[in-house]
Amino acid sequence: MLRRRFRPAPGGGCEVRLPKQERELLKSLPRELHSAIVAIGEASGDELVEIPQSLRRLFPPAYSTDDEAERRYTDLTRNDLLLHHSEALSVLSSSAGTTYLSEEEVGRWMTALNDLRLVLGTVLDVTDVEDDLDVTSSQHLLYYYLGGLEEELVGVLSGFLPEPVAGADDLIPEDPWGEPLGGLRWDGTPLPRQPPPGEHAPDDRRE
Repeated sequence: MLRRRFRPAPGGGCEVRLPKQERELLKSLPRELHSAIVAIGEASGDELVEIPQSLRRLFPPAYSTDDEAERRYTDLTRNDLLLHHSEALSVLSSSAGTTYLSEEEVGRWMTALNDLRLVLGTVLDVTDVEDDLDVTSSQHLLYYYLGGLEEELVGVLSGFLPEPVAGADDLIPEDPWGEPLGGLRWDGTPLPRQPPPGEHAPDDRRE
């Protein structure tokens, strides 16, 4: 990654500066994975289809020791995950030739790139602690390339966060609930009377 492929655009989103070969790659690369994910959704009926090993990291289990809890969890989340992954891959493929991405599209690209990288990493049996990867392999190079694109987009996306307002902390009241009208605390009790400067607070203790 010797040159920046993404640049923050004025008003949000980012400019895309990819060579033609990379655009063609990002247009075609998601198609096979998208088809596999759509096929899972179409095959799901009363009984959920088992996820292929290569796609397991896109549909991680929540209850590895409780089959019934895992089945209920899968019933609730499977369709949403299928839609989440398929939409992101579709956006990446359809917008690979664009020169501008909106903030929403940047998020979809990040999801799709991460999905492709997870599946490829599963196929290559890549682990987080593995240091000596075969950089001469085209698949390993693709794995690194997708990671580089994702890292650049993370940098661009972090630029969407608004700058903190100077002195904003000074505007935060000591009472996190705010000060209601009528001189009452948040719990309805009266606020203590504040004496004018130089005057001591009244002593309500009785002799």
